[in-house]
Amino acid sequence: MRLALACLLWAGGLGAQSPRLAGPSRADSLIAQGRLAAAEAALYAASDAKPRDPAARGALAAYLASRGRFSIALVLFDEAQRFGAAASRVNLARAAIRPYTRAAAAGPEVTLPWRGSPAPGLLGSITVRAREDSASSVQVQIDPNATGLVAGVGVAARLGLRRGDALPALWLGTRRLGDVPVRVDSALGVDDARLGLDLLWALEPLVDERAGTLTLGRRAPTASAAGATEIPWLLTFPGLQLVPRAGAPPLRIESAAGRALLEGRRWQIDTRRAVVRVER
Repeated sequence: MRLALACLLWAGGLGAQSPRLAGPSRADSLIAQGRLAAAEAALYAASDAKPRDPAARGALAAYLASRGRFSIALVLFDEAQRFGAAASRVNLARAAIRPYTRAAAAGPEVTLPWRGSPAPGLLGSITVRAREDSASSVQVQIDPNATGLVAGVGVAARLGLRRGDALPALWLGTRRLGDVPVRVDSALGVDDARLGLDLLWALEPLVDERAGTLTLGRRAPTASAAGATEIPWLLTFPGLQLVPRAGAPPLRIESAAGRALLEGRRWQIDTRRAVVRVER
């Protein structure tokens, strides 16, 4: 498995005159083995050895972005472009990262009913509203491989949306998300909707599968909690993969193996420490 951004943007080289597709790098191989610390060290070493090489800069930026270190990743992407990277590829990288950099607007901690999803590829469902005082609510599935809100035509009609619209507000209980990007997908069921993790990212979602709740806006602890397991994650823009342990390959969070790490437990995406904290 190659790191998504690195494969997409850097494998063919960053310069305008670089049509050749490179093979997997040492860092790719280490990531596929779940050896994240070693992969990061290899990427830093490659960048230090060739400080003006746009491919080395870009690969390091892509890895750091996948670990949630967006600010430094964006600086490194800018440097890669300055050293000769194709602007189109750097812009594509910035666009992929941008949804996850949205700051959370001030608001209260909120807990919503959560229903686990038996459907493959989905994590669970919650109820949302287009207006705070609206009696009309919409059930949305949390889809790690979606970005923004993806709505079937029936849901789009209930929300008053046309193709290409953004939703001025989306209410999750008493918590408001503003300027929500929406894509209307006629291939979805008429009454289906998908919510990407990017919209919940800054709120550090906490799922209690035993209680059937989703809590948003509760900051993850700054230190490891007794009895909790911390599973490193990798963002794949979109998508989230879990690394069960060093030496084990990453697992998509929505896969059967990924879900088995979380099912029936209380877990939180810690966006600052780049782990999913699982309480046993």
